[in-house]
Amino acid sequence: MSTSRERRLVLPAITGLLLACVVALGIQAPSYAATYPTLSTGSTGANVTSLQYLLTSRGYATTADGDYGSGTEAAVTSFQSGAGLGADGVAGPATFGALVSTLRQGSTGPAVQALQVQLVKHGSSISTDGDFGPATDSAVRSFQSAHGLSADGVVGPATWQELLGTGGGGSTPGTTYDSLSDDQLQNARTIIGVGKGAGVPEYGWVIALATSMQESTLINIDYGDRDSLGLFQQRTSQGWGTEAQIMDPVLSSKAFYGVASHTPNPGLLDISGWQSMSVTQAAQAVQRSCCPDAYAKWESLARDIVAHESGAPPVS
Repeated sequence: MSTSRERRLVLPAITGLLLACVVALGIQAPSYAATYPTLSTGSTGANVTSLQYLLTSRGYATTADGDYGSGTEAAVTSFQSGAGLGADGVAGPATFGALVSTLRQGSTGPAVQALQVQLVKHGSSISTDGDFGPATDSAVRSFQSAHGLSADGVVGPATWQELLGTGGGGSTPGTTYDSLSDDQLQNARTIIGVGKGAGVPEYGWVIALATSMQESTLINIDYGDRDSLGLFQQRTSQGWGTEAQIMDPVLSSKAFYGVASHTPNPGLLDISGWQSMSVTQAAQAVQRSCCPDAYAKWESLARDIVAHESGAPPVS
């Protein structure tokens, strides 16, 4: 039986031969296949959420929580096996190419939710309800026009690649300071400003930013695991406030810091000794998440954001 390592060595060679044949025959290879992202265990964010919805749309039900854990890896492996792909549990370009389907107005279901998550990631304010209606159609056309695609409202491979892809091998959008979107930067400034207004030391801003990157990639999203919402994926059922309060970036930031009047839940300032904790320990003390070690990966980015955005005005 071949190992995952052997498959990883053999598949690029096969791919190279196929591309050579394509060139020899004068056939134009699709430009999108090379720039889909590669996701694996430990990946987080909107691309993972879309992957999970796409898996569900193909019959491999997966919780759309934006966290590439063992369940997602197992679903990817099963899908790959059924699709005749190398079953290594890593969602790369070939896997995404097999998962995506062409969508248009009138389409419904988890694949549409995967699309809507991507549109929200790129700045659209639509709901992720799985219904490709007029609002989603308008958002798709606007995105296509802004990215040099035919603005026909039909979401085929080229549009999927532009939504999910890494732009020819560069940084994944929104995970380095220079790649943060305007929405991400504005939310980061709000988190810093609320911290300033509440007298939270700079280290607290770093913790809050790293937490929000893990939970929502600094996007004020209206979806998540069960009733989780917003920048910090706070839940109404756990006493973090109403949906409207949780979706308010200022109020949700105040709740995280522990200076909000709308929730009795303890926040960062209520955690004894938080300033001597690591970023991930302090974040987990507030969030009580299923993945207590996940926040550490965002500390470097959080510190970079603070270095660039420490001049954000206080928010009271």
